[in-house]
Amino acid sequence: MTESNGKNPNLVIENPKTPGITSERRRRPRLNLAAEQFRLAANGKIFSVIDLSSEGMALRVLDHDDFLLFPITMELAGTINLKGNKFPLKARVRRLGIDLVGCEFVDLPSDTRAAVEQFLSPEFLGKEIKPIPAGDGATLWYHGPSGTDVILVRGVDGQYRRLTIYVLGCFVQWEQELGLVTGRTESSHSPSSSQDEIWGVVRFETLLMHNDAQPDPAKLRIAKALLLSSNLPQDLKKWCARTVSPVNEDVN
Repeated sequence: MTESNGKNPNLVIENPKTPGITSERRRRPRLNLAAEQFRLAANGKIFSVIDLSSEGMALRVLDHDDFLLFPITMELAGTINLKGNKFPLKARVRRLGIDLVGCEFVDLPSDTRAAVEQFLSPEFLGKEIKPIPAGDGATLWYHGPSGTDVILVRGVDGQYRRLTIYVLGCFVQWEQELGLVTGRTESSHSPSSSQDEIWGVVRFETLLMHNDAQPDPAKLRIAKALLLSSNLPQDLKKWCARTVSPVNEDVN
């Protein structure tokens, strides 16, 4: 079942309504621009860091000729810029996509690893999420670093009927009809991902969602920490945090 939110093509979601489903495909909005950057030591070129984890990063490549700089298994040296602070690192190219290069970190220096882990904490990511115009009064979209997103959809009665949180390669989703689901996301960063589309600074990325058998308390706590540290309006923040809280856990 495909839902389109009015005039906004950026928030189309494919979401099967099959109880007990273990995986699904979904089109998720992603911003093409990122404040986090990687400077390649070999030539000084700068690339946006679209995804970041404790194990590696994905770089956005806008000029197709630049792919010549990233042969598979190539070891790269450079610096990563996180909130204006620069840290040295080495990484090995592991995969290539239509406009992405996936890299695995190699022997991160302790200071760099500490900075990456701090940057990826739910509390920091929550503070960094900002509202993004969704072009539709029924949808609220908040976006943060490294593919962190909070998306809310309202019904015609003004009540929220879906809350979806993407953070650290995982997702938490509540729906009025189906309740709470958690799981992990798998991005199709490959040349075959022809379903991806670009609308200005927003990219439609096709994700494969792998649902947990039961809501995972660890993922719920990450989502809750993200929300409570955010600058969402206070009433909305409390409602969201309460909605994703593990059973018998209060919202602080």
